[in-house]
Amino acid sequence: MRDIRGDLQDRANLLQEQIGAVQGQFERHIEQLRREHEARLEDLKSALGTVRTVIGIESRLGRAMSAQVQAQAQAGPPSPSRPQQAQPQQPLSVIRKAS
Repeated sequence: MRDIRGDLQDRANLLQEQIGAVQGQFERHIEQLRREHEARLEDLKSALGTVRTVIGIESRLGRAMSAQVQAQAQAGPPSPSRPQQAQPQQPLSVIRKAS
């Protein structure tokens, strides 16, 4: 019977190298996913900040408009504008004499 311990040891070493290579590849993929995740997260955070800024501006404008409407309401209802009536024309007072 032949001693196969050397062959088994070579096979084990080869498998260990393959495991190490696959583990390294896995770590690189994980790191790439983390970078992509961070980039997307930063983009979304930036967009969220922009939306919050716009919401803040809209809120301030809304409060200003509300205060303006309340001030107008407290001042009383606006008087309806009446169209100006046409002034009746005065009769001509000057009569020309025929010569």
